[in-house]
Amino acid sequence: MDVTLKPVRNRALSDDVFETLRDAIFSGRLKPGDPLRELHVAKELLVSQATVRDALVKLERFGLVVRVPNKETIVTRHSSQEVRERIAIRATLEEMAFLEAAKRLTGEDYVALEGKLRRISDSFKRKEYFDAAQFDLDFHRYIWRRSGNETLAEMLDYLTTPLFAFISTLRSIGVEELRDIVAPHEDLLAALKSKKTSHIKRAVREHVIGSYNGFLNSGAESLEKMVRERASG
Repeated sequence: MDVTLKPVRNRALSDDVFETLRDAIFSGRLKPGDPLRELHVAKELLVSQATVRDALVKLERFGLVVRVPNKETIVTRHSSQEVRERIAIRATLEEMAFLEAAKRLTGEDYVALEGKLRRISDSFKRKEYFDAAQFDLDFHRYIWRRSGNETLAEMLDYLTTPLFAFISTLRSIGVEELRDIVAPHEDLLAALKSKKTSHIKRAVREHVIGSYNGFLNSGAESLEKMVRERASG
C-alpha cells in the first residue's frame, strides 16, 4: 500500500481506524483492488493489528473491502454484475423509504434537505469529490431515517455505502460528469413534496439508475480495471 495515511489520535478505538480507511476509499486514495495489510496499516497508523483487524471487519460489513481470512484484504473491486445487483436492490428499497418519508416530512425537513442539496452543489463546483459523496450520502440518509423504518434505513446504509464510494471514484477519474448532479436531487425533493406515489417512484428510479450510467454503459468488467486503465493511459 503506497498511500500515506494520517495516524489516528485515539489508539484504543477501531472506529478511528475504520473512519480513516473509509475516508481514504471514498476519496480515491485507496483504489479498488488495493491490498490492505494489517501489519502495514497498524505500523502506519500507530495502532495494534487487533485494532486494524476490527476496523477491517467493519469495512467488510459495509462492503468497502473483501476479506479472505488469514490471507488478504483488498478494497472492493466493484464488478459490473455486483454494481447492477446493488443498484436494483437499492432502487426497490429506496422507493419504500421515500414513500414512507413523504408521509412524515415537514417544512423544517425540506429546509434541511435544501441545505444539504446546496452543500452537494458547492462541493461539486469545487470538485471536492470526497465531500460531495459524503454530502450526497447524508442527503439520502436523512430521508431514509425519516421513513420511520429503522431496519430499512440500516439496510440501505449497508447496501449503498460502497455504491457512494464507487461513484466518488468514478467522478474523481472523470467517468461521471458533474453537470447533471444537482438536478436529479431537486427532482427527488419535488417528488417528495408532491407526495404522489408515481412521481416518487419515477424520481427515485431515474436518480438511482442514472447515477451509474457512465460505468454501466462503458462495458468495463469492473471499476478496478477502469481505474487501472485510466491511470496507465
